[in-house]
Order: sequence, then C-alpha cells, then structure tokens
Amino acid sequence: MSINPIATAQNPEAAKKAGSSSGAAPAGAFAELLASTASDEQVSSETAAEVLRLKMLSSAVYLGDEGQGGAPLRSGVQGLLDRFLEQLPAGTAEAGEAGDAAGDAGVAGQLPGSEAPQHSIAVEGAGESLPVNAGTEAIIEKASRRYGVDGELIKAVIKAESNFNPRAVSSAGAQGLMQLMPATARGLGVSDAFDPEQNIMAGTRFLKDMLRRYHGNLDEALAAYNWGPGKVDKYGTDRLPGETRAYLSKVKGYYAQYVA
Repeated sequence: MSINPIATAQNPEAAKKAGSSSGAAPAGAFAELLASTASDEQVSSETAAEVLRLKMLSSAVYLGDEGQGGAPLRSGVQGLLDRFLEQLPAGTAEAGEAGDAAGDAGVAGQLPGSEAPQHSIAVEGAGESLPVNAGTEAIIEKASRRYGVDGELIKAVIKAESNFNPRAVSSAGAQGLMQLMPATARGLGVSDAFDPEQNIMAGTRFLKDMLRRYHGNLDEALAAYNWGPGKVDKYGTDRLPGETRAYLSKVKGYYAQYVA
C-alpha cells in the first residue's frame, strides 16, 4: 500500500470527492490495516509508517461521519500508534529534550541531487525544551497549506531538528528551526535563516521536494533531509548511517505523538 501525501494534500476538495465516490477508500484502508493487526501483536515499523501515511491522507480526506463509525476508527488508529510508541527503546520518544535540543542533522548542505555531509549534534543556543508558540503554529499552518505537507510532520521535523529554538546553530553551521545549511538557505531564497517564517517556509519547501522526489516514501524523504538526497539516491535506505537511522526513529516518534 503506497500513498503520496503531497499529491493528495495539494487538492483536498478533489481528494475528498474522490474518496466519497470510491466508497470511502481511506476509511477502508484504515479498517483493513487495523483488522490485520491483532491487539496482542507487536506493531512493526512498517505498519507504523503506513499508519502515519494514512494519517497524512486523512488531513485531506474525511474518514466519514462520527455516526458511521468514524470515532471507533480513530480510536483504533490511536491505539495502534500508542502501541508502537510503547515498543520504542526507552528515551526515544523523549529524545530532543534538554541536552539534545537541536536534533541530529538538519537539512542537507547542498540543494537536491548533490552529495552532502552529515551534521553533528552540537548546538549553540539550544538548551531546555521550548514550547510551540502561537506564532510558530501559525507559520507551520501557512507552510502546510502552501506546500501540501502535513503540519504535524513539519512540527515533528522542527522538534527533532531544533526543539523549536529559532536561534539553534549546529556545529556544522545548520541554522534555525528547521536547521537549514547556509547553501541550502541561499538556494531557497532565504535572507535570514533565523527568521522563523523564512526558515519554516524554506524547510517545508525542501521537505516537500524530498517527498515528491521519493514518491511520498517518508523514510527516504527524511533520510534525504538528514543525510542528503545524493547519498540516498546512491545507497538507498538499506545502508543508512546510525545517526540517520536514529533521526528517522526520532522524527517518526514525534510525528506519531502529534497525530495520535
């Protein structure tokens, strides 16, 4: 089962009509996934990733009226995500709090298609966990509408990258909320990477490009955001370095929390 969150989110009205005319396919997809996962089984990372993709789709397609089973369906999905979070190694879901506030890497140091070095974790100006303020929430919503990327995914990336610290700087030079490297920021038209709106809009545009490039595959898109699209093109996701694997787990863990 494969769903492209970008193509769907770009035209929510069309997606809604298509979903209703095809017999509520999104709800059917959720129901099929839930029915195939017994309550006493472990939730695999593949199942959790599929749930997240379906949740992205549900932001553009209604799952049906509450009176037609929508509430039980949502409850089942939340339970599945909760079970997956319980299986994560201790501390994974909370990673990124004090002492790890900037995430693992940030956006690749070159524009899409190039080889890019990984970033290190060390960050200046990032300490305790920072809340998501109303201004940041509004920018995330704006970026989500403009680029058709789920706002909860944007939020998860920001949480992993900078812990919502707009002044965060990695030891490799990645800057701001979505940890843009200077070359990437310039290529995306950013004049001030520490400006929250410029940073989030550019970072979301880059994330959308990665989702498009890898046909909605969340693992590949996030790996490219962290490791560089050139390396993902060359090596795929079977040979990801440990830092990038940890980054994927962290972002998807936050994402599961936000959408649950």
